[in-house]
Amino acid sequence: MDSITQMLVNGQDDLSWFESNLENLRLKYNNEFIAFHNKKILEHDSNLDSLMKKLESKNVNLSNIFIRFISKVKSIL
Repeated sequence: MDSITQMLVNGQDDLSWFESNLENLRLKYNNEFIAFHNKKILEHDSNLDSLMKKLESKNVNLSNIFIRFISKVKSIL
């Protein structure tokens, strides 16, 4: 499997993990941004800029992670 295909598969696995764990994530990280990769939370913060600074200080490759806002309130789009 080439590296691009592997990235797509890993990304899909991460999104599936996120969806299946959303209720637990809401309990733990309500009203926070989370950064995750390989089915693990890398960092979390209520402020996106602060989250980005935390990730940068850890030299996290931002192209390989997902960032989502977690809220117990369901948004209507």
